[in-house]
Amino acid sequence: MYFEEKDENIINSYKDGNEEAFKMLIDKYTSPLFNFVAHLAGKNDSPDIVQETFIKAWKNLHKFDSSKASFKTWIFTIAKNSAMDFLRKKKVFLFSDIEKTENESSKEKSTSFSENIPDDNMLPDEVMEKMQDLDLLKEKLEKLPLNYKTVLLLHYQEEMTFEEIGRVLEKPLNTVKNQHYRAIIMLRKMFSDYL
Repeated sequence: MYFEEKDENIINSYKDGNEEAFKMLIDKYTSPLFNFVAHLAGKNDSPDIVQETFIKAWKNLHKFDSSKASFKTWIFTIAKNSAMDFLRKKKVFLFSDIEKTENESSKEKSTSFSENIPDDNMLPDEVMEKMQDLDLLKEKLEKLPLNYKTVLLLHYQEEMTFEEIGRVLEKPLNTVKNQHYRAIIMLRKMFSDYL
């Protein structure tokens, strides 16, 4: 089945004139992109954003360079940017709020030794496994700042590495790891009443 075929081979086939090859990429990535975008911009607007993502990918496929990033990373970057553009137009949130969150976290004083000692609390994936109420889980995720939620979705839902997430978000690796860590702390606090 073509889902097992490497993206690079599909792209090369498309560039060689096989028009159906791009449809294979659409079929492969529609569901993951929809799930990702739905968490960022809401389900109602996700079909339009995903469609726009594929149009941008199709128009720029000749610029795609597999030596710089995987196709998955590239198309998720386009999806993230399309969702952000959409949200900016809808004024659902202000980017200054995200920047404020990032600036506050970078201005915080260095953590004490005791804060760096691993605790016995469950990791987010363990918490999520224990959570029986998926609606509650979604509710808690929606309360996270957008940048934290995005890191968690890409890491746990799309199984991207922190390096890949850094490319998608155009952020340094340490920033991505820091946001992941802070998201975990926030989730632990939110879930503490339910465990």
